[in-house]
Amino acid sequence: MSTDEKNPLQGANPSPPETISATVNQDDIDALMAASVDATETVGDTAVSQDDIDALMGLVGTPPNTLSVPSSEPKRGDQKVGRSDAVSVDLLNQDRVARSRMPTMEVLNDRFARAFRGSLFNYLRVNADIIPTSAQMTKYGDFIGKIALPSYFVMVSMTPLRGSMLFILDPYLCYAVIEAFFGGNGKLEPKLEGRDFSVIEQRVFNQIIDHAIADFTSAWDPIVKLQMKVTRSDVKAQFVGIAASPEIVVASSFEIEMERWRGKFFVCFPYHSVEPFREQLISGVAADQTEMDATWKTALHKDIQDACVEATVLLAARNITFGEASKLQAGDIIPFDKPDIATLFVEDIPIGDGRYGVSNRKYALCITQYRSPDEEDILKAVQIKKE
Repeated sequence: MSTDEKNPLQGANPSPPETISATVNQDDIDALMAASVDATETVGDTAVSQDDIDALMGLVGTPPNTLSVPSSEPKRGDQKVGRSDAVSVDLLNQDRVARSRMPTMEVLNDRFARAFRGSLFNYLRVNADIIPTSAQMTKYGDFIGKIALPSYFVMVSMTPLRGSMLFILDPYLCYAVIEAFFGGNGKLEPKLEGRDFSVIEQRVFNQIIDHAIADFTSAWDPIVKLQMKVTRSDVKAQFVGIAASPEIVVASSFEIEMERWRGKFFVCFPYHSVEPFREQLISGVAADQTEMDATWKTALHKDIQDACVEATVLLAARNITFGEASKLQAGDIIPFDKPDIATLFVEDIPIGDGRYGVSNRKYALCITQYRSPDEEDILKAVQIKKE
C-alpha cells in the first residue's frame, strides 16, 4: 500500500506549519519486522522495539504532505529566532563591569577633601576650597587622554592592594601651588605649554603629594589600612602607566581653588585593586557608619567628662538598734572608733580608699588605693538611687 492512496479516515489538516515529505512502503515495514525478530535472539544496539514499529505503522496511509517535522530553528512565541538575533558576549572584556554608583567612594572623597584642605593651608598658608567633582569608572585610556599637559604625575604603591595608584596635579594647579608657595600675586598670565618643571618646583609638588598620601590613607582607614609609598614621578603619562589602555579604572577629580588660582587634582587606580571591597563601596554604609560612630563617641566622651557627680567619704560606720535610733535627740553623742582608712564613694559606688586629714586648712582625703567598681557595686548604687 502506498501513501499516494487516500485514507478515508484522514481528516482535513488546516495549514500545517513547516512540513517535509516522507514515504513509507510495505517493504520497509517488512524489513523492520524482520530486524525486530532478529533482535530478540541477539543483544545489540540496533534492536527495534515494538513501539518503534507501531509508530512507523502509523505513518502508512498518511499523505506525504501532511507529515509535520519540527523546525530546527527555535521560536520565541510566534516570532522566529534566527542566528542574526544572537548577541556575542566577550567575558574577558572589562566593559562588562557594572557602572553603578559608589556612595561610599563619594564619602571617602569628601573626607579626603576636608583633610587635604587643612594640609594645604598648613603648607602653603593660603585658604583652599576643595570640591570633589566626580568618582567614576572609565577606561584608563579615555581618562589619561583628557589630562592636560604638562601635568605632574606621581605613581604610588598601595599595599596591601594590588597595582599602583596615580596622583595628578594638572598644569593650572601646578602653577597655583608654585605661586602660593613663593608668595606670588597671581596677576601674571601663566605660560604652561611646552615647559618643564624645575627641580625646586618638583620638590614642592612632592611635598604636596606627601600630604595627599597621608590624608588619603586616613580617609580610607574604615575600608582598608593602606601603606602607600611613592614609586615614580614624571611629567609624561606614558612613563607612569598604572593600567592598560582598555582596562577599567576608578578616577576621582577635585576642583581646588586657592584665592586667585584654580586647578584640578586627580586620583586614579585600577578597578581590580578595590574589587574585593566593591560591596562596601556600593553599599554606602561602612564609611558613613564609622564616621558617625566616631563622632558620637567623641561627643559622648566629652559630655561624660563634663558631667557633675557627687563624691562622699565614709569616715566611720556603726550599727545601732531601731529603738536607739528612735530615741535620738539633739545633743546626743554617738561614739565611733577612729578608723585608719576611709572609703571614697562616687554616686554611691566605692572607687577607692585613703587616709583622711587636713590639707590647706580643709579636711581632705589622700587616696592610697584605687579599686575598679564591680557589677555588684554598680547594681547596689542603682538600687539606692531608685529608693
